[in-house]
Amino acid sequence: MNKFPCPRLISIVFLASLVTPSIVWAQTAQQKIVYVSPQGNDAQTYRTITAAIAANPQEGTIFQLSNGTYSQTTGESFPIRLPKGAILRGNPSTNGNGVVISGGGRFVSPTFASQNIAIAAATNSRIEGITVTNSNPRGYGLWLESSRNVIIANNSFVSSTHDGIFLTGSANAFIGNNLFTNNKGSGISALGTSTGEIRDNKFENTGFGLSIGQQSQVLLANNNISRNVDGIIISNTAQPTLRGNAIADNQRNGLVVLSSSNGSPRPDLGTTVSLGNNTFRNNREFDINNATTIPLVAVGNQINQSRVKGLLDLRASSSPITNAIATSITPAPLTSIPSPPANTVTPIPIQSNPRPTPTTVFVPAKPPNSGQVLPSPVISTNPNTAPTTIIIERDYRVPETPPRVAALPPALDPTTGKPFQYRVVVPVTSIAVTQRVKTVVPDAFRLSRSGRTMMQVGAYSESTTANQLVQKLAQSGLKAEIIPFR
Repeated sequence: MNKFPCPRLISIVFLASLVTPSIVWAQTAQQKIVYVSPQGNDAQTYRTITAAIAANPQEGTIFQLSNGTYSQTTGESFPIRLPKGAILRGNPSTNGNGVVISGGGRFVSPTFASQNIAIAAATNSRIEGITVTNSNPRGYGLWLESSRNVIIANNSFVSSTHDGIFLTGSANAFIGNNLFTNNKGSGISALGTSTGEIRDNKFENTGFGLSIGQQSQVLLANNNISRNVDGIIISNTAQPTLRGNAIADNQRNGLVVLSSSNGSPRPDLGTTVSLGNNTFRNNREFDINNATTIPLVAVGNQINQSRVKGLLDLRASSSPITNAIATSITPAPLTSIPSPPANTVTPIPIQSNPRPTPTTVFVPAKPPNSGQVLPSPVISTNPNTAPTTIIIERDYRVPETPPRVAALPPALDPTTGKPFQYRVVVPVTSIAVTQRVKTVVPDAFRLSRSGRTMMQVGAYSESTTANQLVQKLAQSGLKAEIIPFR
């Protein structure tokens, strides 16, 4: 017998508020609830999340999952793309025990090329009470590509062959009270300029508990990070804040801070005005391994200095962080969901969310024809030392003819709902041009077309809007042009 007899939509009043210095998430609306069960038949209850989203892509929909496994075998098409403002909900009280999304599919990331992921979540979406696993080669559980104000709470991310969650671009998320275990890469990777709060999670028996790189400024608070290869890896010019974490019993290091050619990370482990309250103990090699020449700001922690390698600053009165992030984010719980009434669902055509603008690229592996063999999904390192390079692999394989994977849906212009047709680009003729473009359009990124290097500054479905941007750039002394979006 189905737990939910039909995929009826019912209206409830849902009130949730989230107010912080960097995030405002408040909604008072009548939300639609769509019921999904692997035992459904789409005439009574949706059998797949894929079909439910295809019929109900509008913002604010709650997709309520019954117990069961949602996989390619049961008809799912991966990656599952959660629409803007939608809520994917299973059983939050058990951290998703019994509600399993298993699998992955090809996803083309603007910042990391082709990857294999289970779920891609859009801005203002929420994922609560599910278990996510991706056993495909280099498989990721949840991918956030510049999605903003995403809430990920009371879930389990288990046994993926790469990472449980991957944040990149300008992603911003609250990640709270989740379990990350047996993922081969990292429990969470936070790259790009990602921000937000990672709080009250458990990371165990994985490669790296967390990998924080590029320019990320996430807050790590009250997490339990134990029995991993390394607890936390911080690299590039990342500036995370650590408060109240327990980092213990990892196979090598509790915390590793890596230097790079373009600068060093500046993590904040506590100051005299904001104590760290982190606990480091029983990590096999070092509790803290600072491989940079810059002292770590670390006031008010439980640290055995005989188990520290590198420099510490135990008296800092201020944080090195230059861009403040939210220090307290508490997402409101969902209201209880009543039984569905007897009316039926009217399917609505799905609209894909546009791919966000990329920002930076993180130590990519070279393609096979470059003479370098692709490394393992996690790192290439001497097991007796701190890792020196964290590598996120890209898929450089030439597509087969015909391709084995389904064609990706077209990217849509969020202002019109129509497919992108035009790119606005500025040819790169010098470093000065690149810098000027980034001043005018901070999210502009490099693009190569027909042997030309250029900066993409916008993408549009209508030529009129594209021309307006060209004129605006001309006023700033930049010569832009319009090319086809393909």
